[in-house]
Amino acid sequence: MRTLMTYLGAIVFLLLLEISSSAADQKATSTQCPKSFAGRCHCGLAYSIYDNYDRKKYTVNCTNTGFNNVSMLLDLPENTEVLIFVGNSVPSLPPNVLDNFKNYDNLEIIDMSNNHIRFIQGKSFHKVYNVKTLILDHNDIDISQENVRPRILSNFENLERLHMTNAFTEKINASEYLLSLEDIFFESDLIYLKVLHLEQNEIWSVGTNKRVFCDLVKLEQIMLGDNRLTDFDFTIDCLPELRFIDLERNMISRLSDDAMKTLDMFMVNRTKLQIKLDDNPFDCDCRSKNFLQWLNKTKVDIMHWKKFDCISGFPESNTGKTFSQVKDMRCPGISNSGNKNDKETVIKENTRSRNTNIPRTDIDVETYKGPHYFNGDRGSYGNHSSATVGILSFLLVFTTSLLMAVAYFQRKKIKDVLMPHWDYVTRKIGYTGIADEEAPKEAHV
Repeated sequence: MRTLMTYLGAIVFLLLLEISSSAADQKATSTQCPKSFAGRCHCGLAYSIYDNYDRKKYTVNCTNTGFNNVSMLLDLPENTEVLIFVGNSVPSLPPNVLDNFKNYDNLEIIDMSNNHIRFIQGKSFHKVYNVKTLILDHNDIDISQENVRPRILSNFENLERLHMTNAFTEKINASEYLLSLEDIFFESDLIYLKVLHLEQNEIWSVGTNKRVFCDLVKLEQIMLGDNRLTDFDFTIDCLPELRFIDLERNMISRLSDDAMKTLDMFMVNRTKLQIKLDDNPFDCDCRSKNFLQWLNKTKVDIMHWKKFDCISGFPESNTGKTFSQVKDMRCPGISNSGNKNDKETVIKENTRSRNTNIPRTDIDVETYKGPHYFNGDRGSYGNHSSATVGILSFLLVFTTSLLMAVAYFQRKKIKDVLMPHWDYVTRKIGYTGIADEEAPKEAHV
């Protein structure tokens, strides 16, 4: 009996030991990171959304861990394939985020989104030559001219996908950091970059640097959705591999003639280019006729264009229709044939035109640009050139300044000349006032 009890006790002990060992192994598997990670991160094999859960990769995941620096990344395991450092608060990335004496040949993906990053040193990233995907979304990066470090991406020699959605500070004008981006692309030699994400960055124009993307010679996709662009105004003939441009949810009412010409020229020796323009505020009036005709004949694949909604238009019945439903695009006072409509309609439309600055004649339509329009091609407002306005303004300021200077230096002479006249006028006014006070008021009985 005693032998049996001893045997059963040994079995129970072994079972408890096995359970304890399994629990320890499970804990090690889920938090098996170096001590410097303070038990806040998870290290080990895991499926990744970044490659559509294709296979398990060695992943270091530090999501919402409350870190305010990146010092622990110096101890990043050398076999790491995916680094996720998201939702922390690290305003500045120091030099050598990763240990410069280690080799990270397997590291393919770095996600540093939503970390309040404002400043990246030129030497922040080393040992990242095999990284194919870099994600810097939802940060506050300042790459203005005084803070830009053109070589911040120079060590990403094999980078294929760069995500910078809502990545830049809103304190800097978008056109300014696009200039800095052009410098970064030039210095970084990103010759393998295929996909560039720049959504939600308040970009309203590329300004004068229309060739901002030209150093990305292998670029296939440009994502510019959810910005404030009003036209397609950047150069693409330098991008032979370009296949897709996302311009959805911008401020495009129609594409300009120059934009349509640029796109058609790009398609001369190419077979495919897709552009997404969904959810832009399209106008459906006479000014959009060329755009609609171009959509019907261009080789560019403007995705879903027949389903585009007219946010405004003329006739007013166009508003709310899709492009496929619009059959008549006019401006007030002009029929399809170019003749005036019946008298009642013309009066109504002309009244509306006077109230809304919309053209009423064929000549008006040709020159109509809307209220307060600045003609950038000619550099003029209306019929007055900007040069004329500038010269007149300068002469006015110069003449006023000259007169004030003369008056200041000749103030004594001017005083001697004017004072006698001033005394005479004031005395006369004084005497007149006294005389009026002494005169008896007329009484009516």
